[in-house]
Amino acid sequence: MQLEGHSVYIRPGFKPQKNWAVFLDRDGVINQEKHLLFKLKDWQVIPQALQAIKKLNRAETPVIVVHNAAVVARNLCQIDQLEKLNQHMVKKLKQRGANIDAIFYCPHHRQAFNPRMVKDCPWRKPGTGMLTAAAKKFRLDLKKSFIIGDSARDILAGKNVGATTILVKTGHAGKDSLYQATPDKISQNILTAVNWILSL
Repeated sequence: MQLEGHSVYIRPGFKPQKNWAVFLDRDGVINQEKHLLFKLKDWQVIPQALQAIKKLNRAETPVIVVHNAAVVARNLCQIDQLEKLNQHMVKKLKQRGANIDAIFYCPHHRQAFNPRMVKDCPWRKPGTGMLTAAAKKFRLDLKKSFIIGDSARDILAGKNVGATTILVKTGHAGKDSLYQATPDKISQNILTAVNWILSL
């Protein structure tokens, strides 16, 4: 479906059972970090992600992926290729009993190589557009929500909406140098982050 001019995936039949969610970055959190990932063959799940997402599913906690799509902005692939990759992720996780409830992504950049994607877009993290759009769509309280990411831009986006932020040591492990942000918690990986969330 389309929200604010962006393509959004929503799992068929998804109706949030809570008024808060766990937001996940994709690369380096769910799947192994690979620079500019867009080929299906290069997608590899982080093993702990399966168990973590299953735990959230069992706890009826909405699982929402929010990721930037630099591969489209850099003209390495088209949006339909990116969406095939995201659907590949959804399918592979579902086959192993883990469900993603929604995926929001931003293909824009103010200096995009793809002229159709040139835009200073509020959806691009550390902008908060994806988080606020999800909150509006699913009636979520972002101040009760959590965002798990491997980069400072994820943490900064979460901070800017008042969510609890967790930096994982997988992927970039917060070592990207474009932004400065201090997470509320640092976890070894997505599973230890989810275990902490569910213990609260």
